[in-house]
Amino acid sequence: MAEKKTTSRNKLIIRLVILVIVLVAGLLIYKYFSEKTRLLNGGRYYTYGVNKFKEAQGIAIDSTTTTTTQPDKPIDKDLALEAVDNFRQSVNYDNQRADSWVAMAEVYTKINEFEKAIEVLEEATEVKYEKVSDKVTVLTALGDSHFRWANYDQAAQAYDKAIKASPVNPIVALSYATKVLSLLESDNTEEIDQFVEWVRKGQELDSRAEYQHIYHYALGWIYEKRGRLDQAMTEYTEAMSYNDKYPPLLYRMAIQEQAQGLFFEPYLKLRLAVENSLASGVAYEPAKEALALMDAELALKPTAEQAEVYVKVGNYYYDLDSRNIEVITELYNKALEVDSTAPAAATAYSRLAAMLLDTRIDEELQANCNKAIEMTQKGVAIAKDKTAKSNNYVVMAKALRVKEDYVGAIDASIKATKADSENHKAYLELAVNYYEAYNDYSLDEAHDTSLLSRYEGYLYSSKEAIQKAKELVAYDREVESYQKRIDRAIDRLETEKAGK
Repeated sequence: MAEKKTTSRNKLIIRLVILVIVLVAGLLIYKYFSEKTRLLNGGRYYTYGVNKFKEAQGIAIDSTTTTTTQPDKPIDKDLALEAVDNFRQSVNYDNQRADSWVAMAEVYTKINEFEKAIEVLEEATEVKYEKVSDKVTVLTALGDSHFRWANYDQAAQAYDKAIKASPVNPIVALSYATKVLSLLESDNTEEIDQFVEWVRKGQELDSRAEYQHIYHYALGWIYEKRGRLDQAMTEYTEAMSYNDKYPPLLYRMAIQEQAQGLFFEPYLKLRLAVENSLASGVAYEPAKEALALMDAELALKPTAEQAEVYVKVGNYYYDLDSRNIEVITELYNKALEVDSTAPAAATAYSRLAAMLLDTRIDEELQANCNKAIEMTQKGVAIAKDKTAKSNNYVVMAKALRVKEDYVGAIDASIKATKADSENHKAYLELAVNYYEAYNDYSLDEAHDTSLLSRYEGYLYSSKEAIQKAKELVAYDREVESYQKRIDRAIDRLETEKAGK
């Protein structure tokens, strides 16, 4: 009887053990799949956020970039905020996702809500990350946000925490230099003897070419602070070779050039520094203040000098991108406003006139021709420089040709070659006008046959002019194109003559 009871008890224990094992296994399986689902949801919402952010910027979903807005397309704020919601969902499922925290802040930065970007990153720093790389990613992003917003003390603190958390991690490489820059911006030089060492440490950890300008810029500013200007300029110049658009670098270069007594060079750099920083959302205040002082100084100069500065700045933008019509037009018009008879204004007249003719709308082109002719006549009258005079005649010739005044166009382009015999555009315009005059004559069924020899002479004169243009320029697509047209026209003419 006792034996039966013992057997029964053992069976009960075995059943209970099996039940416990099953329950524990079930619980573990549930936790495993629950955890896996949580992590999958975190990743899924991160992907949703990335795609929505791309959509907000007008970027193709399959593009590898997430931060470059396509030209002339402002970011869609509503879609951007949807991206924020997705990133928030991601961290709600998995708060260890540093990429989601940083992406959320990036969206806020892109829509110029910098305070919210900082709030998000400060919230992210409260998370106890399992991976130190996630922690330093968030801290460096927080430092960058403070730096962008000119909160330099807070930026330095964030960078310092990132460095202390993982001093040899490539993620914190740039933090060494930006920590130094934050201290310099806030005029905190208590530890300046270690600044170079810190920057060099970051440089050793960072092989990315796109950030080398920051290291060289930081070194340059350190040397400048210590009165070693030759070394400072060497580092600034090296930084410019990597990135000549970085606003703080342009500012410091401008300050050095001002100290050398220059005006135009620092003025242009300060203008670019302000523009480039505004393009990222926040004006670099030192550059903005320095530019305001230079604008005030410029206003006190003789009007001819003011016009010259505006024209030179306009020329810079024109050479950089002639399609930047709004800025270029504003600068050239500013030159004409301050002194329409200054020698430098001659270039403004020719460039503005050329832009008037740069349209494919026939009605608009015809309407602009008279104004272009009037402007270039003024340009010719005040030009002291041979190239400026020649270019005015070139544009004048083009306007006359559009009006089908070929005699006037040829006369203007001849004057252009005489004003500057080394201007290949003058010879190209002369060749085009000769060719178009001949072509117009040959297509006119009612043409006066007594003028045949004259217009045939135009065709051969166009060949001489285009050859001269080729001698003056290594390669010009328009020159090559017109030479082929002219050669074909001469071949046809000579074939017709031979057949007769």
